[in-house]
Amino acid sequence: MSTITLPLGASTIDVPLPDSWEVVGRVEPVERPGLGDLAAALRAALASPIGCAPMAAGELAGKKIAIVVDDVTRPTPLRRYFGDIVSWLEGLGARRDDMLVVNALGVHRDMTEAETMDRVGREALAGIRWVNSRPRDPDANVDLGTTSRGTRVRLLRDMAGVDLIVCAGAIEPHLLLGFGGGLKMIIPGCAHETTIAANHMQGVSPGMFNYIGAMESPMRLDLEEGALRLGKRFFIVNAVMNSRLEVHAFVAGDPIKAHRAGVAIAESMYARPVEGPPVDVAIVSSDPMNADLRQGMKSIGNVERCVREGGMILALLDCRSGIGDIAMPPKALPNGLLRLILRTIGRKRVLWFIDSVKKGAGVEERFMAHFSMQIVRKNRIMAWSPNLPPDTGKRLGLFVQHGDVGGMMDQARKAAPARARVLVFPHGGVTYPVPGPALPSPLR
Repeated sequence: MSTITLPLGASTIDVPLPDSWEVVGRVEPVERPGLGDLAAALRAALASPIGCAPMAAGELAGKKIAIVVDDVTRPTPLRRYFGDIVSWLEGLGARRDDMLVVNALGVHRDMTEAETMDRVGREALAGIRWVNSRPRDPDANVDLGTTSRGTRVRLLRDMAGVDLIVCAGAIEPHLLLGFGGGLKMIIPGCAHETTIAANHMQGVSPGMFNYIGAMESPMRLDLEEGALRLGKRFFIVNAVMNSRLEVHAFVAGDPIKAHRAGVAIAESMYARPVEGPPVDVAIVSSDPMNADLRQGMKSIGNVERCVREGGMILALLDCRSGIGDIAMPPKALPNGLLRLILRTIGRKRVLWFIDSVKKGAGVEERFMAHFSMQIVRKNRIMAWSPNLPPDTGKRLGLFVQHGDVGGMMDQARKAAPARARVLVFPHGGVTYPVPGPALPSPLR
């Protein structure tokens, strides 16, 4: 029996493989260096913004500014350079008491004062007011009409009274958007839950549930249209990180043009060509998206496109903070029964099934259930994690959870073809396969 070694969290793990399995590829990201001098690189990006003219000295005197930052579920190392963003704004004439920091939560939980201080730095935040977005408070959001795709736009009222909105986030592969970053900080980041719900469902259809690697998706185009209804001046400062979560590049400027330039950088690292027909088995590590279950599960979605219908995904999920803030259902169908039902009803009725059994489900629960169940319908999923409660798999019903890697691989050997073709993804939290001649398109 051979062994492969995969990164996981701060360590590595050995995975035993049956001798009869054929590893047809180890799909690695293109490694790019982290920036040696973040402050200098950021200054250069701010001085030469993409898609707009540089701001002039004194231009922000007397202006009110909102700085929108991503929340604690994201790996963006904001603390290392948030103070440089504030200093840049001050150099253009802005005052701290005219600034507002907004934690873009989407539908995640509120951030505490201690978490906010830790996220951006106590000294950098000194003298600046901060707020959490308020997705469940209708009075805290302003109604801005409806997008051409039918999304009613309700956004945090605090941003309606500012002159400039700076979005400080990161660009990384995203299962529904194609890539994160840009105006995603506004929708879903700072939107009411009804807006988030409508926008999330833009890309959800029986034949289309995974947009990983798409430059422009329905959700992306809808959120950009919705955010621009604020009628404010936007400026993005987005980090593009390597597989070690070091900042490799900054893009700054126009919220759409600069974002697309950053996407091209991320794509050059994480879109990896995979030739030949879909494989029987994908073995994937959640690295480097190891924060919690929500982040770890991305690795499964990232690689599903290279696995044949009825094939298997074996996931090693670090989940150092456990399940995170995922709402665990009080009960779930056993994985085997759930797979049988989903394969019987077919992909076109998965959303109907969810709405039948999860009446009153919240926005993210409904979307995540659809995405997950489409993969469960298509593939058998087994998972091991050193940090998840041992009953997580049973409570979710979306994967079979194993107590040790050896046990998972023994069960996989029995369930897979004797001469299974295998792809290995050591950094599956960010790496995704580029369709070869026999793989389906990301826009399907």
